[in-house]
Amino acid sequence: MAVAAYVLVRCRGATEGKIAEILRTKPHVKRVDTVFGDYDIIAYLEFEELPASFSVAELHNIVTEEIRKVEGVSSTSTHIVTKKFTD
Repeated sequence: MAVAAYVLVRCRGATEGKIAEILRTKPHVKRVDTVFGDYDIIAYLEFEELPASFSVAELHNIVTEEIRKVEGVSSTSTHIVTKKFTD
């Protein structure tokens, strides 16, 4: 079973375009959109081939090490998908 998550990203200043370009190069990031509202970017992550040892802690490491450390990111909020209604 695949695991998916939406990561909402707040950016400092007018850096969302640059950050979005960086995020879309990350291996598990399948889609990146800039948005208006409380957050500046919504990234969709998907893990299709999961090792038996996969855990939420691994997702946490990806978010903290690969997304939060991008220059200009001020905060994130991660939302794990519990059920997909479309393909």
